[in-house]
Amino acid sequence: MALCGLATPALAQQSSESWARDVVVVTAQGETITAPNAATATRTPTPVEEVPQSIQTLTRTLIEEQELQTLPGALVNVSGVTPTTTMQTVLMPTLIRGFSVNYFFDGMPTYQLPPGISDPATLINVERIEVAKGPTSTLYGGGSGAPLSGLINVVSRDPGSEFGGSIGLRAGNFGTFGVDADINVPLGESVAFRINGMAEQADSYIDFIDSERYAFFPTLAWDISPNTRLVVRGRYNHLEQQEYAGVPWEIISLIDPNQYAGASDVPRTQIENKQVSAFLSHSFSDSLQANFALSHYVGSYEEWASFPYGQIAGTVYNFGNGYLPSESNKTFATASLLARLGSEGFTHQVLVGADFDDTDYFGAMYFNPVWATLDYADADPTAPFGPTPPLFFDQNDRLKTAAVFVQDQIGIGDRIDVTIGLRWTNLDINSVINDGFFDYATDRTDDKVTPRVGLTYEIMDGASLFAGYAEGFQGVVGAGFNGLTSPEPETSQSYEAGAKLASPIQGLTGTVSVFQITRQNVVTPDPVIPFAYLQTGEQRARGVEMDLVYEPSAALSVLFNYAYTDAEVSKDNALPVGDRLRAVPEHAGRLAVRYRFDGSLRDFEIGGGLTYTSERELTLPNTLTVGDLVTADAQASYDFGPAQVSLSIVNLFDEGGFEPYQYFGGAYVVPTQPRSAFVTLRKAF
Repeated sequence: MALCGLATPALAQQSSESWARDVVVVTAQGETITAPNAATATRTPTPVEEVPQSIQTLTRTLIEEQELQTLPGALVNVSGVTPTTTMQTVLMPTLIRGFSVNYFFDGMPTYQLPPGISDPATLINVERIEVAKGPTSTLYGGGSGAPLSGLINVVSRDPGSEFGGSIGLRAGNFGTFGVDADINVPLGESVAFRINGMAEQADSYIDFIDSERYAFFPTLAWDISPNTRLVVRGRYNHLEQQEYAGVPWEIISLIDPNQYAGASDVPRTQIENKQVSAFLSHSFSDSLQANFALSHYVGSYEEWASFPYGQIAGTVYNFGNGYLPSESNKTFATASLLARLGSEGFTHQVLVGADFDDTDYFGAMYFNPVWATLDYADADPTAPFGPTPPLFFDQNDRLKTAAVFVQDQIGIGDRIDVTIGLRWTNLDINSVINDGFFDYATDRTDDKVTPRVGLTYEIMDGASLFAGYAEGFQGVVGAGFNGLTSPEPETSQSYEAGAKLASPIQGLTGTVSVFQITRQNVVTPDPVIPFAYLQTGEQRARGVEMDLVYEPSAALSVLFNYAYTDAEVSKDNALPVGDRLRAVPEHAGRLAVRYRFDGSLRDFEIGGGLTYTSERELTLPNTLTVGDLVTADAQASYDFGPAQVSLSIVNLFDEGGFEPYQYFGGAYVVPTQPRSAFVTLRKAF
């Protein structure tokens, strides 16, 4: 059996050609963007309509047909998600229902300080992306604790039974050029090896900014016996680009918004991720399985930055510069037993397990607040970076997490499914901060039990109602970065109810839900003091979400999502109660269509989409907003035999606009990417 909840997400939807003799597989459905099963929300392979929680899956077919290149780019296809961008990946986390979330890889956590450091830089090795909304604290944790408002689980591609692969070339606007390759090699009847990788370099529509990224992912899978399986995965990715500080909102009408201002010779900011994970599973019988997984993750980054640090007059600003290196080392282990009990009419799927996480983090800040005076209106507002700024502080964090969990998925008759879970987490955070003169040490230990309960009821074939409640618990780390000496852990409570569709009419699947998440002890940027943060009283997000897919035939796929999100400060002694959370749109939605021709045009496919985002707050407290935005995209592909050629166009109608940009919590923006075209040539073998 596949490793339930860890290797299982990657294994449960392989094609029917899977080489593993005793792995439970789901036969591929051809060209489809629908995933009937998901494992992230329950750590067991469960039909989506039986999970009392919103969970959306972006399949490999969707990734390839929309020519998606990055994780933030893919997440616009899920309601209630506010993706970050590659350009500000070290500054801004991805948000679900208004609150930040972490990335998991095959169920294994990463450490994200700063927020976007674990960005995989590519989707070349992604089989699917599972987005679970609401607290998933019953089953997941590590580092600073468990997720509060959801998680994003990136599921890797597996080795197959036959030798083969592909190679692709990609080129487009702004000097973009990249190459990728995927090779699968069977090594006998019970062992297979797969490796894929990519490299790309590109300029940018922002003057002076360019980037480079490369990655590779080796995977070895071994059927040790008919009942025992080992999967070992490796991950390495590297992303670098010049740091970009955005443009102050108050001067965008006075300057060229694509103008770069800052250091002319600043080194590129670099992110590097290395991870090795092993998944071992053993099936004692059809009803009892044991699973063990071990992962070691190293994330590092070096940020070289120059940025506006106070307006002097008009378009003239004081600039600071800084150097921020960091490294995190995380070892995570989990073990569990899955038992299937009961008889027809009343069944149990019981999961019990334990997690252990040990994370070391080092970070430092070198900072000069008066590096240069620059005028954005100049033709070339730059200056040499100069020597490395003086040390502002450094910090060393040690985080240890131990947890035990239990979950029971109860089937009552043919129509009722109940999910009950509990997790006990013990979290110890030790932090030592040095400001160049003194050490400031904090040591805090907290523990909490987080429950989860939910129910689904099938009201008719293909249509179910669901409701659920869950709590979240997460420690606050990075005291040197946030100015807090001994912060309280963050907690959350989440309510959700709605309906799930599993083809009540042919081809229609999806989820419609209403929700409320309340989060306490939230850390937000201090709007007055740069590099400092506040721990606010309480924030709340509530709203309505809809994620639908309609595939009446193999020729047509239609994806539609919409989210109304009312995310605001609900209690506070520093921020105005009722202010909306920064960067979270009240209304957002996307419509994407793909048509696959038949007959004489059967090798030709076309697609396109519209994405809408309402106005968003730039600051908290609220002072300025950025306007709403509608952008269109288009794709086409043609398989001419020896290879396939694809065209992707971003911002098809060249819609101008701005998006919030995270820098010190201030009113900074980045211009919307102009119309851009990219061509991919791919050869399969």
